[in-house]
Amino acid sequence: MKSFLAITLLTALSVLSYGQANTGTLKVFSETTGITVFVDEVQQANYQNITGLPVGTHYVRIINSSGLKIYGQVVTITKDEVTTILIEGSKEASSVESVPVPVVQKPAETQQNKTTGGTGTINVFSELAGITVYLNEAKQGEDIKTINAVPAGDHYLKVMKDGVSIFGEIISVAPGQVSSVLIKNSGQVEEKIMESKIAEREQYNAEKIDVIYSSNSISQTKGASTLFPGYFGYYGYSNSVTSTTQISDFKIIQGGLKEISERQLANLSNNQRIIDQAAANDAKSYKLGSTGAIFALVAIATTIPILIDWASEPKNNPGTYLHKNNPVHPDWEVYVFMGGVVSGLAGYGILNASEKVHPPHYYSVDEAAKDALKHNKKLKEKLGLPEGYDIK
Repeated sequence: MKSFLAITLLTALSVLSYGQANTGTLKVFSETTGITVFVDEVQQANYQNITGLPVGTHYVRIINSSGLKIYGQVVTITKDEVTTILIEGSKEASSVESVPVPVVQKPAETQQNKTTGGTGTINVFSELAGITVYLNEAKQGEDIKTINAVPAGDHYLKVMKDGVSIFGEIISVAPGQVSSVLIKNSGQVEEKIMESKIAEREQYNAEKIDVIYSSNSISQTKGASTLFPGYFGYYGYSNSVTSTTQISDFKIIQGGLKEISERQLANLSNNQRIIDQAAANDAKSYKLGSTGAIFALVAIATTIPILIDWASEPKNNPGTYLHKNNPVHPDWEVYVFMGGVVSGLAGYGILNASEKVHPPHYYSVDEAAKDALKHNKKLKEKLGLPEGYDIK
């Protein structure tokens, strides 16, 4: 009886140990956030390290945050080996409506890795600055050049730039060897970054500055002619002369719609010369305007009462308030009235001059264009947009 129990126990232990040994590991890495992974229709909480999967084939289904299936394949699990699945990002994934169609930029890669002893090194070379490096979703740091003591085997290397995944691949590391990765500054990388910066692009388009140059020709004809325009004749004469004048001007447009002043452009681009010149002209204009207003007030104060007196005094009926009981206008009224007229004319001239203190343009068109480019460049740096953005 005891031998039977011992044999039964040993058999059970051997079966149990055999079942435990015949398992493998599945790791899923994704450039798309918010995915859900199912193995044999069982949701996995930690899909980056699914251990204890029985050897054999399993159905792996992955859906994105919108509930769309982006991966569905039968995966083979091998004893004591790690099977890795990489789901690459796809800009079409968010617009897919039919669930059965897998949406990935390229077919998802399935690689198998047999873990071995030892460690290796990963060197990361990047043509872009400001990248963040992740290894198996663990952040390694900013602008990392070398990752040391990486266990031999396959690892998921991901590189982020401005919150966008610009690189994601399975990297094989051999014991005592160096694996090198080059992150190129390609058009696809810039396109990915641009796709993620919708708000920044909208703000740039609303605040960018353009200088619009225009040129027109105006023709004037002077002289006399007995010939009807457009017709020839044997008789008659024409001594008219036509002169053509080229008129050029420019406008400063912000956001493609709103016209702004040259002073606003100077403030945005920090052009101190124009800011100081405009401020000096403001002070000069204010001084002239104040002087002209004083002359105008003097003219009003001296001429209006005299005009009222002259207009309200009937002939041979003295008694108005400026010279009561004196039917004759005194000479001082005439002199004061003339002085008021002169003061009014002087005030008008000074006020008119105060409005002409500011020139038609503080900028030349070339200088305005340079300051517009300077502003746009600073705006792109502030918003994190590439320097070449919006340059045709």
